[in-house]
Amino acid sequence: MNKQYLWAKIAIVAAFSAASSAAWAGNCYFTGGHYDASPDTNTLYLESFADEGAEVVITDKDVQCINSNVNNATKVVVRRDTPLKSTSTLVIPVRAQIDTSLCFKVYDVKNFSKVDGKWTIVAADTSGLVQENRPVIVRLKTEKQGCQDLMAISMLLDHAAKTPDNETNLRQYLWNGNSGQSNFYLAGTYKYKKWVSGTSGIDKVYGYAARDKNGASGGQFVKIGAGAYLPPLRAYLEYQGSGLAKKSSDNGEDFELPETIEVRLIDSDSTMSIGKLNPVTGEIQMDSRRFDLNGRLINGKPANHGVYVNKKKAIR
Repeated sequence: MNKQYLWAKIAIVAAFSAASSAAWAGNCYFTGGHYDASPDTNTLYLESFADEGAEVVITDKDVQCINSNVNNATKVVVRRDTPLKSTSTLVIPVRAQIDTSLCFKVYDVKNFSKVDGKWTIVAADTSGLVQENRPVIVRLKTEKQGCQDLMAISMLLDHAAKTPDNETNLRQYLWNGNSGQSNFYLAGTYKYKKWVSGTSGIDKVYGYAARDKNGASGGQFVKIGAGAYLPPLRAYLEYQGSGLAKKSSDNGEDFELPETIEVRLIDSDSTMSIGKLNPVTGEIQMDSRRFDLNGRLINGKPANHGVYVNKKKAIR
């Protein structure tokens, strides 16, 4: 073999090897996930696992590592250790876009008030946008082929952000039209969280006064129960008002937070789905049936714009 050709071939191989090493140099590892910058994968993985001590921590150094490799095909995958519920909460330290033509829709919580005599959260369609460090509701399209029994949420990554050092920065305050205050918030967490008897503020998370009720105290009597837990990358509802007294009261400063709260998800076409939120676990059980004004069940979405539920047209 010609010696000059041999050295040229060696130089090409060395250059290719150096380029490959540069491409792989962007791999980032951090608590609760990693970023695989290989050309075939190019995915940021985040873990929402129900393990004691589980957390997701992205530092400034990790942000630089991730963002230096992001392109318009970079994915972020939030992995769970159990199949996703039909609807649940999500908070992530990245900005991303979900393809709503596939399995998921995203809703941004707007307010908390009394609707038709029930305490209700209203959330609006975000067209798939998930903002960094902002708790949202994600709905799985279980009625769609291939969208059942999923254990991960996949989306396109825009950019990463540092996880806040203080969880107060993960609170989304909700306007309460009845009290004229923002006295509820949806609180995200990047750490495994567990409520035990005697936890400060447990009455405001679980929803029932923590003393002088049926002889029980310290959270032992609450319907949800001390011992409830929440994995990282999810959210729970908390009340920051001063009084929890009468469930029947219309005063936003004078009632007990119930075990479950009605959730109304408003889609971009103005149709609505109804569900029930567990304030602590952030999981939502949905009943997505729609009815026309005569009480007839509609198979699919209404032909005309409007919101149909329980024989009433609630929102136009």
